[in-house]
Amino acid sequence: MLDLMLIVASISCSSLSQYWQKRAALLFAAQPELSTLEKLLSKPLILGIIFLGLGAIFWLGVLSLWDVSVAYPLLSCNFVIMLLISKFAFNESVTPRQWCGVGLIVLGVAVLGGIDQLL
Repeated sequence: MLDLMLIVASISCSSLSQYWQKRAALLFAAQPELSTLEKLLSKPLILGIIFLGLGAIFWLGVLSLWDVSVAYPLLSCNFVIMLLISKFAFNESVTPRQWCGVGLIVLGVAVLGGIDQLL
């Protein structure tokens, strides 16, 4: 159970990091007058870095328990999560081709053994 919690935490933190990095990029584009220090101390950038670090720490926990050949493909779940976040949080358009690609990623993870490891 600990192994499942670690991989979920790692994937969640990685996705949250990407979310906050995008928010930081949007902030910087909307406010180009921000100084370098203001950018470095901005909430979105700090949260992006914190979640990136937490994701790495949880990932080390995953690697201590799982074979990397099984664990690494599961990180592809980030593609699914980020596609959903881009659509619903950032109102980006998602094409049928992108949905198909994500479906293939999920299928690939299952084929590589992710489902057997989780069950």
